[in-house]
Amino acid sequence: MNVRKYVLATALCVAALYSCGDDDDNNDIEIVPPRDRAEQQANEDPLIVEYLKTHFYTSIENTANSDYETVVFDTIAGNNSGKTSMWDSGQITSKTITLDEVDYKLYFLKFNEGTATEYQPTFADSTLVTYRGEQFYDNRDKDGDGIPDGADVDSDGDGVPETDTIDNNSVTRTDADNDGIADFADVDTEANKDKLDSDGDGIIDDEDDVDNTNSARRVFDSAVRPQWFNQISVIQGWREAVSELRGASGQDLNDDGTTRYTMDFGNIVVFMPSGLAYFNSPPTGSGIGAYKSLIFHIQLYKAVQADHDQDGIPSFLEDIDKDTFVINDNTDSDVAADFDDTDDDQDGVPTSDEITVNDRDGNGIIEYNEDPSLSEIIFYDDDGDGIFNHLDTDDTEVKN
Repeated sequence: MNVRKYVLATALCVAALYSCGDDDDNNDIEIVPPRDRAEQQANEDPLIVEYLKTHFYTSIENTANSDYETVVFDTIAGNNSGKTSMWDSGQITSKTITLDEVDYKLYFLKFNEGTATEYQPTFADSTLVTYRGEQFYDNRDKDGDGIPDGADVDSDGDGVPETDTIDNNSVTRTDADNDGIADFADVDTEANKDKLDSDGDGIIDDEDDVDNTNSARRVFDSAVRPQWFNQISVIQGWREAVSELRGASGQDLNDDGTTRYTMDFGNIVVFMPSGLAYFNSPPTGSGIGAYKSLIFHIQLYKAVQADHDQDGIPSFLEDIDKDTFVINDNTDSDVAADFDDTDDDQDGVPTSDEITVNDRDGNGIIEYNEDPSLSEIIFYDDDGDGIFNHLDTDDTEVKN
């Protein structure tokens, strides 16, 4: 699947769900408005927390890329009942992001932040990553006992076995070994002893709706070979996660021409609500449902400070309104946002001539400080109106 088309398409496109009436004389289209974002977040966050409390993870070596280990999530139940949940592991951290007056919470499973001396990317930089994106596994477990409702002898925990309708007959679920798993789904029964239980949770695959060892079941995109991505073009939750990391300290060339990175690169799993992903507008053909929380496992090998228009200003410094979205900052209201515009205020003087840049240490990273004596980039305000020259048509003096 094409990651640029699906996983990392911008989240700013607006799609409408609609239905057409059957009346030939009525061609009106009914537009279904998106859900209230605050209400959706209030509903999603408890489900993400529940997932973290009822699942554990394992890391599996990937033969296609020895640097990349696949993280597999599994339900704590049956043979896995003694596992420690991600929530209780002490490894989960969180971060609150406020967007359109709604507070969203991201949850991180951070294996490694990366090398301290490597560049930490901003929301507007270029990053070299491997990744795996998946939807949350269905975890229909009303009584919270770790057994999915479909295989639970008493799914609501009221002490009364559930009943199913089979061939118009009401059949009460039984549990001969009292492990909570209904006999028809229990791998321990004589009838099921030869059936597959690929995740070892005691429930046969045929009856396991959270059987998550099948790597293709909820995965909608992945890359096991490093790929370059533009942070500007990614969904908000991804951008926030990658900005937590730094790259590897070094790299070597393998015999087959591929690159192997030092095993100190940034490595994180992020659990994000739909409000920081695709909300009601997932990319067509991606397999992602509307209002779906997503999981991304991301490994960052390298980051490069981006200056998309080569005007000397790092792109993240062209976020005038400080909302981490540079595509909506357009001082002169022309066709190009400031980060992609060589003359931000359209005063006839190129932006690069209205600033001073000095990469003192020659590392390709421009450090900004409000104290000009400490900064590698200087912005001027000749008329003292609080607007930098490169954004102010009143100031046109060439500084270089």
